[in-house]
Amino acid sequence: MNLETFCLRFQAFLAEKPDIPQVLDVGLKLFGELLSDPRWFQEFFKKLLSDPGFLNLQPTSVYRNEITLHRSPGQSFSVLAYIWEPHRPSPIHDHGSWGMIGSLIRPVREIKYRRLDGGRVEGYAELERTSSRVIEPGGTSHVLPLDEGIHQMGTAGDQLAVSVGVYGKSIRQGYSQFFDPSGKTVVRAYHPKLFKKVLAIRALGSIGEPWAEDILEAARSSPVPGYLAQEYQTATKKSA
Repeated sequence: MNLETFCLRFQAFLAEKPDIPQVLDVGLKLFGELLSDPRWFQEFFKKLLSDPGFLNLQPTSVYRNEITLHRSPGQSFSVLAYIWEPHRPSPIHDHGSWGMIGSLIRPVREIKYRRLDGGRVEGYAELERTSSRVIEPGGTSHVLPLDEGIHQMGTAGDQLAVSVGVYGKSIRQGYSQFFDPSGKTVVRAYHPKLFKKVLAIRALGSIGEPWAEDILEAARSSPVPGYLAQEYQTATKKSA
């Protein structure tokens, strides 16, 4: 199965409005067929090397090794690839949606975590490692949204590997969360362009001058997403 066939079949399946258990049950079977023969990915290697337009149209991401392969017209799902360098795993992170993960070229390792605190203290998180699994080429795993989908990905050996992920529509917009179990911390990971705005909000909150407060108040007078409203609220408290 090639990517185009997978996307058409998966889009038709999602049109039936299945619940998450059904999505994962049926979807992982389809996904396994896509992963069974990696030759379809040759096209994307060629585009990465020889098609400037393909690179220019790549969305920004908090993950520099992420390659967007497909986004459904109705934004019901996306297909992303990740090229993993040895000894450079992802940060431990959560997800805003359900996701199906699979190895395409060489084995990848997935380490899953469970959150022990209730998320009541901002910036604090206590994690427990629950599993570590090597996913062989053609093999799959899955994640659930938010605290039920905390994991870390990376190559399982000393050679580069390629994994593919299929993700549903996010129930939390704007950011992911990165965890540090040793320091028991969690931070919001914004997309690079949005992070520039977040940094400006935080900087204005730390300056504490009347002109900085005026800029913050003027900006927050317009409707903003909830995650930015929280940044404005925190910054305003610091500037007071």
